[in-house]
Amino acid sequence: MNLSLHSNARSLFLAVIACSILGPSPRASFADHDDPILQSIRERLHHTSAYVPPFPLDDSPYFKTRNWPDTLTVAGRRAVRRIRAVGPGPTDAFVKTLREVRPGMRVTLFYDVPETRESPPTKGWGPWYSWDERNRLREKIWYEPDSSRLVTHDYTYYKSGRLLGYSWRSEPRHQAVSDYSYEYLSEFYDSEGQLLAVAHERKDPSGLTSIFTWNGAPVNFDEFRMKTHVLFAEAR
Repeated sequence: MNLSLHSNARSLFLAVIACSILGPSPRASFADHDDPILQSIRERLHHTSAYVPPFPLDDSPYFKTRNWPDTLTVAGRRAVRRIRAVGPGPTDAFVKTLREVRPGMRVTLFYDVPETRESPPTKGWGPWYSWDERNRLREKIWYEPDSSRLVTHDYTYYKSGRLLGYSWRSEPRHQAVSDYSYEYLSEFYDSEGQLLAVAHERKDPSGLTSIFTWNGAPVNFDEFRMKTHVLFAEAR
């Protein structure tokens, strides 16, 4: 597989799965994450969920889908609300109004900037929220209002509402696959708010660097992905 395509897939996997891990996990201590393998990013880590940066928007009104306005001005630009409804069954569609969402559907709301005479459309702009089939908030993302770079802050939650993980990602919004560059940092927390696992990857013209740790021990990407899938399955 082409390295740039493989790296892109790894980045997208961590961005999509981000922090969707749930279930009993061994408690990870601060000392477990003071390993030399993490020295290059140690100053960027949040060793407990209490130190994770807050969501960039005062978003308390957005916890209810009915409170989302049709349009939202973000960084001086008018963004339009989009609604995606998934399931039950094979249904996966964008709908125009919340009245089209049936009971048992998973719902995602977000904003994008439509095309104008002066600028092309911009997908993902400001808040992005996702609820499960029981109307429980599963994940929220903040898309930085930047038309040139795709910078996201991703927060996912335990069923209890406690923070499960935080992920940051940065990449150009428009970039050829042959010259694909990006960086992401994902942090996962146990049910007591202690750092459980870390994923960091960076690709630029100088090459690719990756770090994956689980419960204080280094693992490779495939093992990290396997653990994620197992715990994600147990979560639901």
